Amino acid sequence: MSESKHSFLHDLFLKHAHEVSAFIRGRWPREQDVDDIMQESFLRLSQVPNPETILNPRAFLFTTASNMAVDRHRRRKTRERYIEPDADLENLANDPFSPDRHSEAYQALERFTEWLDELPELHRHAFVLYRIEGCAHAEIAVRLGISVSSSERYVKSAMQHISMRLSAMQA
Repeated sequence: MSESKHSFLHDLFLKHAHEVSAFIRGRWPREQDVDDIMQESFLRLSQVPNPETILNPRAFLFTTASNMAVDRHRRRKTRERYIEPDADLENLANDPFSPDRHSEAYQALERFTEWLDELPELHRHAFVLYRIEGCAHAEIAVRLGISVSSSERYVKSAMQHISMRLSAMQA
């Protein structure tokens, strides 16, 4: 890592770490891994080739930390649903899907999550904001501190990656 990049990240950490940490604790009061989320957020930021060029690094950091907390929460809830022995036994009898179909769906979701995790941070966030949260490219650009054309390019790249992984799996 170059000295200027290291200095930039260090200054950003000193300036915003407490604020981002408080944001995560305020938004998800039961989140136990706030420190891990903070570390991973800065690690992801350090993986950006030129983080100094991000238009709004504070917003990028907040978005990254927020998305990571949401991802952890969703994964935890999914695991709890499938690990808890007495989870929804009454509804299971009325469920038109067999346990095998549930298992297949869960495995497909895990594969999809792995494919998303293979993407660069900005590509993944742009894809999730566009395809899952339904944001327009202009809004994504503002939220991630990138241009509209970059948002479009990142979403397209993510879709191509997922399509390629799906095709390879079906071959």
